[in-house]
Amino acid sequence: MVKYGLSGKVAWVVGASGAVGQAVAALLAAEGCRVVISSRNAERLVALAEQVRASTGADCLALPMDITQREAVDRTANEIVARHGRIDLLVNTTTVPRFGDFLELSDAAWQEVYETKFFGYLKVMRAVLPHMAKAQYGRIVNVSGRGGHQPTQPVHLPGMTANAAVNLMTKGLANMYGASGIRINVVAPGPVRSQRYDAILAASKALGGSGSHAPASAFNTQPLSGQHALPEEIAAAVAFLLSDAASLLNGIVMQTDGGSTASL
Repeated sequence: MVKYGLSGKVAWVVGASGAVGQAVAALLAAEGCRVVISSRNAERLVALAEQVRASTGADCLALPMDITQREAVDRTANEIVARHGRIDLLVNTTTVPRFGDFLELSDAAWQEVYETKFFGYLKVMRAVLPHMAKAQYGRIVNVSGRGGHQPTQPVHLPGMTANAAVNLMTKGLANMYGASGIRINVVAPGPVRSQRYDAILAASKALGGSGSHAPASAFNTQPLSGQHALPEEIAAAVAFLLSDAASLLNGIVMQTDGGSTASL
């Protein structure tokens, strides 16, 4: 297994009940981090913590949290600091599956996506950054998606525009906090094998998706392998950006989609 030099770090993975969040938590635990995992799904979160502890022997603490509630976010961050003394690493991986036709999706659905994805990430970083700035050390990776760079699935427009907002917020905060020893970056996956992406494809098919948006299209895979990415592959990209091997990478959006997005 690749070692990223993260042993002993205190890592908080938010949105850990999703496929990518689970993979990130497992990898960081295997690296020797003290891992705290959060999401709104308490039952799934507790089961994941037990699974991580059993498979790695690492310290993994489940702290259920509603990312849309500032008091809950602040309370959870303070609890981690009280327990571990600091937060070294933060990974935001939260998603909210709201897909559909632009004219039919309600304003409430759009607001829910932004409250969860954009404002949720914002709340978590506002809770964590003062602790990192005081320690003059911190690494943050926000997981967005390739649709934040170029829209791909029309049925996923709320999530894609929220991802674009996350990307820009990350770049701005990276400029603000780089001098405080904090690096903040984005991993932007393409299609990942998960129930979430299955839901996107189902919504596209239900609306008569065809051509580049058809579920069977090569556009929904990646040129590198012709397959969807594994959650573990996205977790590896996250761990790299958290590591000292990425010491000069700050404020970047890493398109982690096997070449689907041609960019510099």
